[in-house]
Amino acid sequence: MPAWMELLAQVSEELAEEATARLIEAGATAVETRDTQPGVCLLITHFLFEAGATQKLRTSEAALAEIGVSPGAIAVRNIEEVDWVTRSRESFTARAYGDRLWVRPPWDSPGAPENCEEIILEPSLAFGTGRHPSTTLCLKAIDRMCAAGSPERFLDIGCGSGILSVAALKLGAGRALALDLDPNAADTALKLAKENDLTGRMRILTGTLEPNTAGDWWGRVDMLAANIFLNPLRELAPAMFEVLAPGGRGVLSGIGYEQVDTLAEIAGAAGLIVSGRKYHHEWAAIEIEKP
Repeated sequence: MPAWMELLAQVSEELAEEATARLIEAGATAVETRDTQPGVCLLITHFLFEAGATQKLRTSEAALAEIGVSPGAIAVRNIEEVDWVTRSRESFTARAYGDRLWVRPPWDSPGAPENCEEIILEPSLAFGTGRHPSTTLCLKAIDRMCAAGSPERFLDIGCGSGILSVAALKLGAGRALALDLDPNAADTALKLAKENDLTGRMRILTGTLEPNTAGDWWGRVDMLAANIFLNPLRELAPAMFEVLAPGGRGVLSGIGYEQVDTLAEIAGAAGLIVSGRKYHHEWAAIEIEKP
C-alpha cells in the first residue's frame, strides 16, 4: 500500500483561501478545510511519499510562513493508505512491541503473552497502528523508559490514534495528555482510550504544545513522546524543554535515519540531553532527557 505524508495547518478563516492556494502552488493536489472553532480552520492535504515529497512539504511550510501561519500551527505526520474493509483481517493480527506490549485488533483472540500489557486497537486510515517504523521506535522507547521508572505525567504531542499514550498508561504511567491539531485524531484517540478502559486517566485536546494546552503540567511532565516530522520537532523543541520537569525523559521520532544528527543538534540547542539513538528500517528516533 502507498505511504503518504499528511500536512495539517491551523489558520484563521481570513487566511484559509490564500493558504489553500499557496498549498496547491506548492504541489498539493487537494486541500480539505474543516471548521474547528469559531474563526479558525484546519487545512489538511497529502503528499505521496515519493521522490520530491519532502521538498514539497518544505515549500508548503515556507509558503504558509510567508502569510503569517506560525510553525506551531503546522503539523506533519506519516500515514499509510490501508483499506481495512477489503483487506483480509487475518493479515492484521496481534504483535508484540518491546518486552511488555501486545497490540491486537478487536477481531483477534485475546491472550497476551505472560508479562505483556494488551492494547486493543482498531486499525484505521491515517492514525497509528504501531506498524509504521517510527511508531514502533516510540513504543519500544516508552517500554524501556517505563521499565526504568513509570512517569506520573505522560505527554503525547501529535497523538494520532493515541497509541503512545495508551501504551504509557498500560506500562504504569499515572496520567496522559494527548494533543493533536486534527479533531478527527482526537476523536480516534478518545475511542482508543474507551476501548482500553483508560478514559479516566487520559485527557485528549485539539491543539499543539503551548502553556494553555499543557496547563498546570507545564514544567512538570515526566515523560513525553513526539512522533512527527523534523520541522515541527525543530519548532517545538524549546517548548519541550520547558514542559518537562527536571529529569524528565522523552522520545522524538518521525524522521529518516539521515536526519538523526540534525535532530540531536536541535535537541541539544534547546537544552536537552540526547541519551540514545535508535533505528528501524530507514527511520530513526532519539531519546532525550532534561537536566
